[in-house]
Amino acid sequence: MNYKKLINSRLSGLSGHSGDKSAAVIGLLAGLAVGAVLGVLFAPESGKKTREKISDKALDLADNVKDGIHSLKGTISNGRDSLMGYRDEIVDKVKNKANDVSREYKEFRDAELNKNNEGEDPNYVNSNS
Repeated sequence: MNYKKLINSRLSGLSGHSGDKSAAVIGLLAGLAVGAVLGVLFAPESGKKTREKISDKALDLADNVKDGIHSLKGTISNGRDSLMGYRDEIVDKVKNKANDVSREYKEFRDAELNKNNEGEDPNYVNSNS
C-alpha cells in the first residue's frame, strides 16, 4: 500500500479546515504503525518471521515518515517562494505607483510654474512648446 498517496488523499480531504495538518499526519502514521504491529503480532507465524515482519514494517514506516517530512518541507518551501514572489510583486507595484505619483506631481508643479512665469515675464519663452 502506498502510504504517501493515502496521506495526501486524507490531507486533501481536510482542505476545508484551516490550521496545522501535521497533527493529522502524525495521527495517521501512528494509526498505521499500531495497525501494522498488531497485525503482525497476531499473525500465526514463527517468532523469527514475526520479528522480521515487525522490522520490515518499522523500516517502511520510517521511510514513509521521511517521505512525509520531505513532502512537508517541499510544501513549506513552495509556500515560502510563493509568498516571496507575492511580496516582490507588491513592492514593485508600490514603487511604480510612487514613481507615477512623483512624476504627476512634478508635471503639475512645472505646469503651474509655467503658468505663473508666462503671466509675469513678457520675454518668457515656453520650452515645452
